[in-house]
Amino acid sequence: MTMWKHWELPRDEGTRLHSIGDVKIYVAMDIAGEGEVLATLPIYPEAAPVVKKPGRAKPLFSLPPLSDAVWTRYFMGKQDTYSIFPSYPPLPVCVRLNQPFLLPPGADLEGWVFSRIEAKIMVDDTTVASYPLAVPFKTLYGTPDAGVVCRYDQAEFLAASEPVVSSMHADPRFVAHPVRLRNTSSTALMVSDLCIYGEQLSIFEVDSMLHSERILFSFSASGVRMSLDGQAPLTRKAQILVKPSVSGEERFIVRSFELLKTMTRL
Repeated sequence: MTMWKHWELPRDEGTRLHSIGDVKIYVAMDIAGEGEVLATLPIYPEAAPVVKKPGRAKPLFSLPPLSDAVWTRYFMGKQDTYSIFPSYPPLPVCVRLNQPFLLPPGADLEGWVFSRIEAKIMVDDTTVASYPLAVPFKTLYGTPDAGVVCRYDQAEFLAASEPVVSSMHADPRFVAHPVRLRNTSSTALMVSDLCIYGEQLSIFEVDSMLHSERILFSFSASGVRMSLDGQAPLTRKAQILVKPSVSGEERFIVRSFELLKTMTRL
């Protein structure tokens, strides 16, 4: 994707606009003494300020001045470039399924689910800012009185036999998670939410689409265990954009016990 790359500073452009879906990220240069400052600002469609001009049929969008505190400012020093890369939210993501369904005992179901990412602005190895690509909301994954605080999201579950919606799959605001759902209990269980820990996942670019590794959700009468599924080989075209910030199967096991503890209040 053309936006996920290194960019030269917009010295001759004034203010540069990066459009990612319906979210706009503005990047500008400012001067601080003898140095340059990188200024960044996200604008969400429902929060875009407008200025009405006499005699004009449509209101005009107006950016605040660079001195306004809404801009994130970073002193560049001798750097001439910045980067924009996809990033997972700092909180786990609770994907609420639009249509919950029963998973029969012993079932092993493969499919897809999508979650929203963030756009991370970086200078070298320093994160300047990370902007959600939708206005973020928090939710609780677990029981009404105990659970894990998550970033709220909502999506369809697409079984492996269903065609992936191409417009959504190619939307740069989303990463596609191939998943396996396994019911190890002796009763049917309702699947309504999937909690995804982005810190253990990579983001791969495959034919201009974003993917993660396959995730295995093991459902039982006592809770849900999440782990990486080793049966998800990547294609040769896959290019890694983001590596896990926390690696290893051990972290999934720790998270699973944390989730089980909060859900059962042990």
